[in-house]
Amino acid sequence: MTRRDRLRVQMSHDVRAIAREIITKEGVEGLTLAEIARGVGVTPAALYRHFKDGLPEIVSRVAEDVVDDLVQELQSAVDSYPADNFAMRMIAPVRALRSWAIAHQPEFNLLFGTPSAAAGDAHGELTSAWVRRLAAVWGPTFVQLWAERGFPVLAEDEMDPRLRQQMLDYRKDTGVDLPPGAMVVMLSCWRSLYGQIALEVFGHFAPLFSDQKPMFELLMQELVRGMGLGNQYQPPTR
Repeated sequence: MTRRDRLRVQMSHDVRAIAREIITKEGVEGLTLAEIARGVGVTPAALYRHFKDGLPEIVSRVAEDVVDDLVQELQSAVDSYPADNFAMRMIAPVRALRSWAIAHQPEFNLLFGTPSAAAGDAHGELTSAWVRRLAAVWGPTFVQLWAERGFPVLAEDEMDPRLRQQMLDYRKDTGVDLPPGAMVVMLSCWRSLYGQIALEVFGHFAPLFSDQKPMFELLMQELVRGMGLGNQYQPPTR
């Protein structure tokens, strides 16, 4: 690698780090080219030499960095349980996601919140990329569970044809090899758990429920029980 290449890599790293710091402190709404340029000591125009699409591209790259760190944390949670403990390999990364979301609300909002003007058209792309990465965390456990034990699902002829096609498209896009009915179960679990996390992170139940962890745990128990895994549930250690 030439000196110029090294400088280019370092500048890209520095820009993403400064942008992420701004997002963490001010939210993605506070992100501007001027603020980023000031942080790395260049002019706003100079940023286009490294990010030709400007701010939306920087937001996308920062989102990729956030996703990389988060997925590593979630996968580590999955791997902390043996392969045959299906319930906890599903639950552990959700607990990790909840803890991360509460501690990193601006970054959670970047990935899961309302599309921001800073991200522009890139928001849809980064959301799609995150959905694929998410499928790679939970998908293998559902696939193994389906292969070894199965769980109650809708028969394909009971499904709305539009829903069935969407599940087939999702399978093709993510590589999670499940029949449409089993895919519905996996995504329904995610929808319920994400909804609970989002309500807590954005304070929609506060101050009526100052501690939402018991409700969160109850929801996870209900979901794994519905797949015949209630005996594998382990309460949190603290």
